[in-house]
Amino acid sequence: MRNLVKSILIIACIALLQLLLYGIIARPIITTWGASKEEISMPMAGDNKDLAVTATRAITINAPKSDVWKWLVQLGADRGGFYSYSFIEEALGYETRHQNAIKPEFKEMKVGDLIRGSINEEHSIFPYNFKVSYVKPEETFILDKWGTFLLKEVNGQQTRLVIRTQEVANKTNAWQRISSYLEVSFHFIMERRLLMGVKARAEAGENLVLSQAQDIAWFSGVVLSGLLICIFVYIARGAVQSLVISSVLSFGWMCSIWLAEPIPIYSLGMLLIIIITTLSMIMLRKARPIDRASLGKSNISG
Repeated sequence: MRNLVKSILIIACIALLQLLLYGIIARPIITTWGASKEEISMPMAGDNKDLAVTATRAITINAPKSDVWKWLVQLGADRGGFYSYSFIEEALGYETRHQNAIKPEFKEMKVGDLIRGSINEEHSIFPYNFKVSYVKPEETFILDKWGTFLLKEVNGQQTRLVIRTQEVANKTNAWQRISSYLEVSFHFIMERRLLMGVKARAEAGENLVLSQAQDIAWFSGVVLSGLLICIFVYIARGAVQSLVISSVLSFGWMCSIWLAEPIPIYSLGMLLIIIITTLSMIMLRKARPIDRASLGKSNISG
């Protein structure tokens, strides 16, 4: 029991350190993921001077602007899905259709349309919908409570997809500030995958069957790494193992989530490093009593 309390306190200290490092290192990167300086500073249709920009993210898609638009306007749980981690959405109770083709009924988006977050909101943890407040066909649209989606033509065969989100700048409620701070990181994980999902579909064309195997492997590596770090803290002894090594492993884990590409090689590679470190620590602890016993025998013999 005493070791459990100590471990909880150490994990809390490491979590605070990770939040600090996240704010200094990761947050500036994930809020501008893929976007150029020009895209970060340029005006967009949904800009509101009363709101603060929380993120401007972008990706280059090797497909004509018109082709990207056809996929983008299918966003919605009851339309073509969100091109993100559907297994996470489903686990949280968000039922979504997943279209591998461009459906005629979803070829346009109009002001007033409701982009649904789930087909069955009763099962959703936090029901949400996005109302379309502005549309300029084949270029941009605005979803209330999300942000502005913009397509920029690079050339006839390349398009930039830019997404900008805004929110209330000065939140007086402390809980709102904390939840907003943490929400940015989770939203980044899903929105980054959305950008990548639109890119994959627009570049490959219709009837592409995308496997979730790599996404599931990446996410499994992230979850298992986090759990194993907690176990490492519990069985660790001394300040070096409990604080220093655990903090280093936690920083690597944070990088595998937000800074590295969301592919299995990084999250599973991090998992392997944690496993090797944990096993090395266990083997070292088992070897120490033997060394002491051997030392005692040699002293007696002497």
